[in-house]
This record gives sequence, C-alpha cells and structure tokens, in this order.
Amino acid sequence: MEFLMALIIFPLISFLFGVFGQILIKKVYIVVGITFVGWLIATFTMFNYTFLIWVFVYSVLALIGSAIVCFTQKTKND
Repeated sequence: MEFLMALIIFPLISFLFGVFGQILIKKVYIVVGITFVGWLIATFTMFNYTFLIWVFVYSVLALIGSAIVCFTQKTKND
C-alpha cells in the first residue's frame, strides 16, 4: 500500500498542488518551495530518511505542474 501511495497518489497530489498553487499564488518557486517543505516535514515525521529521494521527485512534479499553468497563462494573456 505504501508503495502504491509513493508511486501514484503522492505524485498526483504534488502535481495538482503545483497546478492549483500556481493559479492561487502565481509564483512558481513559492509553490515548489511549499511543496518541498511539506514533503520534507512528512519525511521526518511519518516516513524514514529514504523517502527523501521522493521529496525531490515530488518537488519536480510540482514544478512541472506550476510551469505548465504559468506557460498557459502567459500565452493566454499575450
């Protein structure tokens, strides 16, 4: 179950947080920073240190989601 969560559910949550965070906050790096800090706290409170690899993967997914929304908003405004 934990493997399924790490492979499907958590990446989906990170990507969606990147998308909705970009819509609400409108700053790519702040959204990614919040995602990184949130997963980092979860690493040391609920998981073990090996989950730290996934923290970086989830942060990149949040960056991709934010970048997609940022790009579409810029092309929509131009």
